[in-house]
Amino acid sequence: MFKRAHITVKRIVIFLILIVSLILFDFAGFFEFFNNYFYDLSFRIRGLIPPEKNILLIKIDDKSLKRLGRWPIKRSYYTHLIEKVKSAHTIMLDFIMTEPTLEDKALGDAIKSHGRVMLPLLIEDNININYPAVPHEMKNTGHVQIEQDGDGVVRSVYHTLIAGSKKVPSITSIIYENYTGKTFKRENINRVYKKKTKGIIQCDRMKINYVGGYDSFDNISFIDVLDNIYPPNLFKDKIVIVGLTATGTTDIIRTPFLKHRKGMPGIEVHANILHTLILNNAIHDLPAWLRRLLALIFSLSVFFLFMIISEKWSAISGIFFIISILILSYISLTVFNIWVAPTLYCFCIFFAFLTSYISKFEDAVAMLGNAYKTLESRLRWPPEDKQNAYHGLSGLFTKKGINTQVKVLKDVGTQLSFEKELSDRALMSDIHGVLLFGKGRERILINEYASGLFNEHKIDTSIADTFIKSIAPFLLERPDIESIIKNLYNEQGNPTYTLAIGKRYFKIDFSCFSVEDSKYLLIIINDITKIKELELLKSHLISVVSRELKNPMTSILGFSEILSKNLTGKMQNFAAIINRETERLVRFLNTFLDITRIEEGRQPVKLTQVNLKEVIEDVANASKPIADINKINIQTDVPEDIDNIIIDKDLTKQCIFNLVENAIKYSPQGRDIIIRLQDLDETIRIDVIDHGYGIKEEDLEKIFDKFFRSSSEKTKNIKGSGLGLTFVKEAIELQGGQLAVSSKYNEGSTFSIVFPKQKMG
Repeated sequence: MFKRAHITVKRIVIFLILIVSLILFDFAGFFEFFNNYFYDLSFRIRGLIPPEKNILLIKIDDKSLKRLGRWPIKRSYYTHLIEKVKSAHTIMLDFIMTEPTLEDKALGDAIKSHGRVMLPLLIEDNININYPAVPHEMKNTGHVQIEQDGDGVVRSVYHTLIAGSKKVPSITSIIYENYTGKTFKRENINRVYKKKTKGIIQCDRMKINYVGGYDSFDNISFIDVLDNIYPPNLFKDKIVIVGLTATGTTDIIRTPFLKHRKGMPGIEVHANILHTLILNNAIHDLPAWLRRLLALIFSLSVFFLFMIISEKWSAISGIFFIISILILSYISLTVFNIWVAPTLYCFCIFFAFLTSYISKFEDAVAMLGNAYKTLESRLRWPPEDKQNAYHGLSGLFTKKGINTQVKVLKDVGTQLSFEKELSDRALMSDIHGVLLFGKGRERILINEYASGLFNEHKIDTSIADTFIKSIAPFLLERPDIESIIKNLYNEQGNPTYTLAIGKRYFKIDFSCFSVEDSKYLLIIINDITKIKELELLKSHLISVVSRELKNPMTSILGFSEILSKNLTGKMQNFAAIINRETERLVRFLNTFLDITRIEEGRQPVKLTQVNLKEVIEDVANASKPIADINKINIQTDVPEDIDNIIIDKDLTKQCIFNLVENAIKYSPQGRDIIIRLQDLDETIRIDVIDHGYGIKEEDLEKIFDKFFRSSSEKTKNIKGSGLGLTFVKEAIELQGGQLAVSSKYNEGSTFSIVFPKQKMG
């Protein structure tokens, strides 16, 4: 879901410039068309609101003119009408009657008799105000001008006009004051009036909350009223608006409910205005400064969101936000009577998505460029038409831009297919086993050879750590598994071990490497059963030969010892030499046979609870005679209390003795040797520390090999078989321990035996 892009100051500034530009466009009115469309659509979706029954329209319709004659009709008919509806609270005659007639006096008397008949006045183009010629009260006159928006739809009305030096209220605001007894609150227009004295000044703008479309209010025909079809009670305490609706005699006004080109006559618009005033449910615009500030905050939030999620979710979220804004705008208008123009917000969301998409595309192009630069240098066969490509978005429209990079990457793809086929044939063959562990140390590759081998013995290969721990019991070397895992993933060496499963032997090679900050572990398994069998056969033959030699050598050792004691002179020296060399050869054969038994798995191991403090004291006492000859002091550093450990006591004692003997042998006279015992949290450690000749760095990895002898000038004349350390290493590992060495040439060496603490099973 997440596909983050780099959110830089530059990108934020660019986006802010775009949003500020959108706000300026909104200020200039570029979004008015879209806002008006959504405004009108909201009314149409809302549909009809049942109007109040206190407003009644009397229409001079086609039927009325058919009876009363051509328009304009005689004013005496209005006099008769007032008499018929005299129970009405207020009567509005929506006719301009500025021309005098002989019937004006009678009409004036009827108006005066009722007391609440409202007449419209006319404001001419030259700003002159023409009042009705019919006698009337000035307080019951007002303007009936309706202001159309740019698209010709009437959405609002100005309840106060200033023509010249006179303030003219709307006739509907006069009716509202008369009907409700409340004072209509008008703007303080003194400051505006001083600034503009020419033309008409419009004040007290109100957005009309239309109840519905054509014929939403109760209405009857003018002629039906004159014919006494309706009872007088119908008009009691109502506001009666009388106006012209006959075909071709009046303008049809466009409203938000305009449908099928059928508009609304003026008296219905005035009825909607009056209805809005009485119910006090006019539509209010959200203040422009607040709407634009919210747009800025909202767009920044959406931009940051889009920058951290993927393009797919950005598109889904953008559509969701736009739909939500339109729904909220509709609810705000129809429920709370507040109009929040949605177009600015919708454009902000669109530009937030577009800017984030371009930013991510720029990052993708940069990644493509980096991949191009990285892979081009690693191609086995460089492209024939190699070119220097331009990077980033600037390269999008250039010949040497993305097209060149894509072509090179296509060549890379071809070569990678070749490399994959080659590697598959090499790695996935049945000659050797292959396992590859990747991110999270999970297995990402295993061939059939390895799968069959490890599944057969129920060894888990899913996770690298689990796999290495699972094969630990099968490793001949008995290494510290935790150290192997730690060193492997720190890329400290590529160890090789021998795996014994069933009656087969395998060489297992570990190799860890990094690719783009991700570590991978490659394990190769080779069957070395035949080689191992030959080695074991060789060791067996040598063992047999050694045993055959051991018996006569023992006899020679015994007889030479007798001769050295009974002969004199040179013959005694000869016998002593024979005895000494025979003793060394017998020791060599015994050590070699011990190693062979360990390798063949025939060495018995007697595990018991052992106190190493006693073992070290025995070794120190046994080594003292040899140390005294070389004038070397053996010190022990052993804690008073130490836990017992489960090991083979005799085998361990022999190993420690061999290490101490080696330390004496490879130390100059007068140097101390320390045997130190440490009880650690999970292990017990024995250190044999000398201050002798030390070991060269290049020899450290070889000293545990059979028959290896140091190339140092200082030790080349010291006699030895090269088997002692080999025996110690294999004997310690046979018990589950480890043998390690640290040494500095000419300063001394430390050989460490580490046994893990464990309970008797």
